[in-house]
Amino acid sequence: MENKRIQEIIRILLQQETYITIHDIAELLHVSNKTVRNDLASVAACLEEYHLFLRKKTGTGIRIEGSETHKLSLLESVSQKIQLPHSYSPPARKIYIGLRLITGTENCRIYELASELYVSRATIHKDISALSRHFESYRVQIVRKNNNGISLTGKEQHLRDLMFDLMTEDRGYADFLRIVREPSCSCHGTFPFEALDYTDCDIQKFIRLILDSGDPYVDSLPFNALISVLLRVFISLMRIMDSHLIRLSAEFMEELQAEPLYPEARRLTLSVEQDWQVTFPEEELRYLQTHLLALQNKSLSPDREQTAARELADKLLSLWERLLGLPITTDQELRESLTAHLTPAVTRIRHGISIENPMMDTIRAYYPNTLEIVRKSLGMLDEDLLSRISDDEAGYLAVHLAAALDRAKQPLKTILVCHGGVGSSRLLLRKLSTQIPEIQIIAQESFLTIQNADLSQAELIISTLELHLPIDIPILQIGILMYDHDIQRLKEIIREYYKKKNTPPDTGSVNELPQ
Repeated sequence: MENKRIQEIIRILLQQETYITIHDIAELLHVSNKTVRNDLASVAACLEEYHLFLRKKTGTGIRIEGSETHKLSLLESVSQKIQLPHSYSPPARKIYIGLRLITGTENCRIYELASELYVSRATIHKDISALSRHFESYRVQIVRKNNNGISLTGKEQHLRDLMFDLMTEDRGYADFLRIVREPSCSCHGTFPFEALDYTDCDIQKFIRLILDSGDPYVDSLPFNALISVLLRVFISLMRIMDSHLIRLSAEFMEELQAEPLYPEARRLTLSVEQDWQVTFPEEELRYLQTHLLALQNKSLSPDREQTAARELADKLLSLWERLLGLPITTDQELRESLTAHLTPAVTRIRHGISIENPMMDTIRAYYPNTLEIVRKSLGMLDEDLLSRISDDEAGYLAVHLAAALDRAKQPLKTILVCHGGVGSSRLLLRKLSTQIPEIQIIAQESFLTIQNADLSQAELIISTLELHLPIDIPILQIGILMYDHDIQRLKEIIREYYKKKNTPPDTGSVNELPQ
């Protein structure tokens, strides 16, 4: 692991022809003198690898001494690893600040963040205000102290949940996924998560330790669950190395002893402990166990969680049936899939474990009404567990409901009015019935009989004649002999009526439904 500030100090020293004071280095880096002094031991250790050493002269300053060849070699290495300044988007800037506040060994100062992000101090103040509101949902508070910088307060569990979500939103997350997918991908000593002092080489070493262990539990995980486990263990490693440990109550520790997956949690950390020379205390292992429980298969879940999941599924199904007016409770496939998802979700919710839903953008784009129905139904049920379901969890529930709604789609009940003979009428009926599955012909009428026909069940009328009826039912006029392009045009028109019939109510309509 190589700290970016250490590399900056080395670069500054290598660019000097004589001594430079600690105060001048601190001014260049916008940090305190104490910060630079604390970093000098790490600087000296890095220099040893290149057969260089740090010379300190009282009252004059410090400088690097050694052969020019070794100095040039070190300068080239440092220059490659230090990324050039680039602009940050507002979301990327907030992610950076959030991770810096969580992982900083000292309080962050506004001018330091402004310098690192190449923006004004006023911009950083605005970002901090926005983050304060966002962090409240994690039960984490930003503390500002005059002349003493900015820090975070909150339980370690909450800080790690926040860190997990920030890392999945960081642009470095794509590199994390790439390293998992490509075992032999090349690394360059760069920092994928720019606010963290871990290079892509560090991350690759960590990931390979776990993935190459041959552990059957690791090999059994679906990809999304595997990523979640790797990221959780990596966060635990970082926090333990910085002496920020999880604290669990004795009662909860005792409760977890009766749960499965502790041996799996222990095996996950063994190779990491040996290679990184760190120890995962018992509370850390139990904490990791809770995350494994939250990802486990339904069949492995405790009876208590399975019972709670079935009860929650029954309540949601009943409410969805009432909201939508569809036989949702009789859809056994939905019941089973919903219960299977809710079983590990109950564990996640009980322990406040967040989960990333990579489909959220797609869900919001293609199933907005379904997602709003799920959100509203969760708010309507007076259940403590349901009230704590995150938007990502709600998104998964919306996918299950959307699949059920797709299965429950009903064709448009259609009356066909045809003025041709028997042969042409039968041909038209056959074409419409076989090529447009979105309609169901429930009756055939003539120009005369349609005037007095029972239209109470009809949702669409297709006629080969122009009709003027005092009704609100859509009437589509077609030719008696329909060619392929005519059928295609008709299908496009009918599809809109079909979609309107089978699309869940929009948010406004849902709000008007019985509570």
